[in-house]
Amino acid sequence: MGTAMGPLGWRTGQADLLTELYFRTRRVKSQLNDLFSGQKKYFYKTSEAIIDAFDLPADKADMLRDFSQKLINCLDKARQQVQERLKKLILTLESYNVKVELSQRGTKTLHVRPEGAIWHVRAHFRKTWIFSMPIDGVSAEAEFPDILSLSSQDLYYLQAGWRASDEGDSNGIPSIGTTKPWQVFAWSAVRFGNVSIYLRALDLNVTKPTLEWNITSKSWKQEWPTREGKALAKKEAENSVLGYLAFYLGDGEKHRDSLRFAVGDSDNYMPRYLAKQVVNAGYASLDGYISYGSLLDLLQSDKWLTLKKLSNLQQVRNPIYATFQGHSFWLYLNEDDHILQARTLFKDPSEAEKLAKALADIGIQARIYTWRKYGYHILQITGQNILKLAENSPEWRKALRQLAQKRDLQPKTPMLRRLLELAENPPLPIKNLNPSRHFFFWARGSAWWSIRLINLLRYRGVPGSNPGGPTIHPLLTRLAPQSKTFLSSPQNK
Repeated sequence: MGTAMGPLGWRTGQADLLTELYFRTRRVKSQLNDLFSGQKKYFYKTSEAIIDAFDLPADKADMLRDFSQKLINCLDKARQQVQERLKKLILTLESYNVKVELSQRGTKTLHVRPEGAIWHVRAHFRKTWIFSMPIDGVSAEAEFPDILSLSSQDLYYLQAGWRASDEGDSNGIPSIGTTKPWQVFAWSAVRFGNVSIYLRALDLNVTKPTLEWNITSKSWKQEWPTREGKALAKKEAENSVLGYLAFYLGDGEKHRDSLRFAVGDSDNYMPRYLAKQVVNAGYASLDGYISYGSLLDLLQSDKWLTLKKLSNLQQVRNPIYATFQGHSFWLYLNEDDHILQARTLFKDPSEAEKLAKALADIGIQARIYTWRKYGYHILQITGQNILKLAENSPEWRKALRQLAQKRDLQPKTPMLRRLLELAENPPLPIKNLNPSRHFFFWARGSAWWSIRLINLLRYRGVPGSNPGGPTIHPLLTRLAPQSKTFLSSPQNK
C-alpha cells in the first residue's frame, strides 16, 4: 500500500489512515440499511406526528407531507450511489489502488481517491480520523409550511440564535448543514417557505455513519451575512431566552450538569439554572401560536432533551430552599472553605433592593450583585446572617437541618457548630422553656451543647445566664456540671 506524507507530518501508511479507512468502510457498509431505513421512517413518522399534534389545515398538511417525501426521495436516490462507492472503496483499499494527496484548499485535509474514480474521500485528523464520502447529484425543491405561526419577535430571535450557531450564508440566502434529521425540521420551521434540499455526503464515523443534509431557504434573505454578521446575530440572540434556545440547538453540547456551548475551538459556559428559563420560554405560547418546545418534543431532539434534564437537575439533586417574604432562597455550603450562602435572583433591581431593605430592618445584611451579561441581579446572604435569620424562622431551621443531613456536616468551625445547633435544636420561646423537653434531655450530658444553650439564653436575656452572676437559672442546674463553671468564670464576661 505504501505511505504518503500528510499535513503537519502525519504518516498515512498501512498502520494509519488507510487501514482505519478500510475498517470503517466495511463497518459502514454493514450499517447502511439501518441508516437509510431509519431516516426514511423518521421523516415519515415525524411529519405525520406534527400534522396530528398541531392539527394542521389541509394545505399545510399536504405541504409538509410533500417536504418529507422529497427527503425520502433523496434517500432512495442516494442509496445505490453510496453502496456502489463503498464497494469500490473497499476493493481498491484491499488491492492498494488508492491515491492519497493534499487538498488544494489547505494543508489539513487529505483526499483519498480510488483508482479510476472522479470522486474522493475527504480525511482530516482531529483527535481521530474524520472521513467523509461525497454524494453527488441528489437534491430536491420543496416548500416547508409555517407550522408554528410565531410572533414576528419570537421568529426574529429564533432566527438570530440559529444564525449565531449552525446557520450559514449561501450567497445572501440562509442555509444549514446538518447530520441530525431533527435539525432539518427545527431549522426549516423558522425559515419556512421555498427550500432547496441537498444530500451532500456520507460520514464514515467511528461508531455509526451519518448523512450530511444541506437545506437552503430561498424565501428569506440572510439578515446577518459575513463573519461580522454572525457575531452580531449572537449579540441579538443573547437579548432573548428564545435566542439562547436556538443557539443551544445549534452549538450547544450535551452535558449532564452544565449548560455548555461549543464556539469555535473553545467551550462557553452559561449558568445552569438558565436552562429552566430556556425550557419555559420554549414552551411558552400565545393565543393561536404553537410553542417551539412542543415541536422539539415531537422531533425528539436530543439537545432539547438535554436542556429539559438540566432544567430539572436541581430538583433531581434535591436542592434546599427557604423563603423570605415570598422569595425562594437556594441554600448552599461551599465545602472547601465552609462558606454558607443563600441566593435569590431578580430581573428587576428595584425588587432586589426592596427585599434587601426588608432584611436590613430585622438586622440581616444582604448584598446585591449585578450579573450584567445576563441581566440578572443576585441577592445573597452569607454565614452568620443566615444563622441569625434561622434563629427566628422554623422554615430556615428546617432548611439548615436538611443541609446538615445532606452534607453530613461536622462541627469543624464555629459557624458549622452554630449551624448544627440550629439544625438540631431550634431556639425555643423563653416562656416555653421546659426542663423536660428533649432539648434539655440530651444537652444535660454534654458540656459543649450546654454551653451552646447558655449562650442562647444569654442572647435571649434570661436572668441567671450571665457569666459571673450571683445566681444560676434553675433550668441550667440540670445541664452538665461544666456549664456552672463556665457561668461562674469571670473570663466569660
